[in-house]
Amino acid sequence: MPTDGQSSQIKTDGGIRYVSGGVGESERSELNALSSQFNLHLMFATQGSGESFSAMRVNILDGRHGSVLTAVSQGPWFYAQLPPGDYSVEVIPSGERGEDQIQRKAVHLDGANPSKLDFYWKR
Repeated sequence: MPTDGQSSQIKTDGGIRYVSGGVGESERSELNALSSQFNLHLMFATQGSGESFSAMRVNILDGRHGSVLTAVSQGPWFYAQLPPGDYSVEVIPSGERGEDQIQRKAVHLDGANPSKLDFYWKR
C-alpha cells in the first residue's frame, strides 16, 4: 500500500505511538492492517445508530494520573501502543456534545493482549 496519500499515519507523542482514522472503507482497511502494532483500541460512535465520530480529544493518564498522551482522533478509531500498566482513558467530543459529554474508562494493559474500549454517546 503506498504511503503517499495514506490518511492513517502513525504518529508519536512522548514516545507513545498512535494512529487514528477509520472514516470510509479505505481508512478502515488501513487501520485493520495496522491494528496488531497497537495494544489499545478505542472506538467512538452514537448509541443505537452506530454513527461514528471524529475530532475526539483523547487523554490517556497513567496510574498516578499523569498525562501519557493527549491527541485528537481523526476518525472513529484510535489505536495507541502503551507500556503494560493501568491507565485512565478520557474522551472529549468536539462540537455540540462538548465538555459536558466527557467519558472516562479505566483499562489494564498486560503487554500480551490488546484491549478494546468502545465509547458511545446519545444522539
